[in-house]
Amino acid sequence: MITDPFFHLLEFYIHNDAPLSCRIPSRPPPQVTSPSHAKPYEPEYVPLIFALAGTLQLSHLHVSTHLNILLHSTPKHHLHPHDSGVIDSGAAYSISPLSHTTGPAALTKKLVIGDPLPLSFSVRWFPTPHLPTGNGKIEWAGMGGHFYASTFFYCMVSAIGGVVCTAAWFWGIVLPKRLKGRGLGGATPLGYGVGNGWGVGKRD
Repeated sequence: MITDPFFHLLEFYIHNDAPLSCRIPSRPPPQVTSPSHAKPYEPEYVPLIFALAGTLQLSHLHVSTHLNILLHSTPKHHLHPHDSGVIDSGAAYSISPLSHTTGPAALTKKLVIGDPLPLSFSVRWFPTPHLPTGNGKIEWAGMGGHFYASTFFYCMVSAIGGVVCTAAWFWGIVLPKRLKGRGLGGATPLGYGVGNGWGVGKRD
């Protein structure tokens, strides 16, 4: 529930007078128990700033309650193949802050003191610290995109299957019909060659 101090704090966040920020651990804590004389584990944290957007009114405010969260990780070489690395950086931002629609499709919420503030998040992970772009075009490479290894496999299988079916239809149906009842000299690609059309001269 939004209290009076938190309501005024939201005004600072929306007006960008102060950032809504937190920190997240870059990796999970170790599961192996360290010796008693070892240095205690100190986690490393990555800052995460939320660009909370909305509009301010005299008696209330509108907050965009849906946020996109982008997290970048750094791949590392590990003994365990399922360990994907550590978190490198991240950012979060509100979407459609000027959409004052109502109902289930509403992306902003009118708030006064005492109202609840439900937030929803869409989280996407990138396996490198760089954005997946090339020559100004988005290339997702399977991270929430549309092109995967299975897509390439299906395209290759479809192309090979189309070539095989076309060749079988041509050599099994079209070519025999053209050759049926005709001399070899006029029905073959070498019909304008020497002799019988196959490039072999006739004997006298």
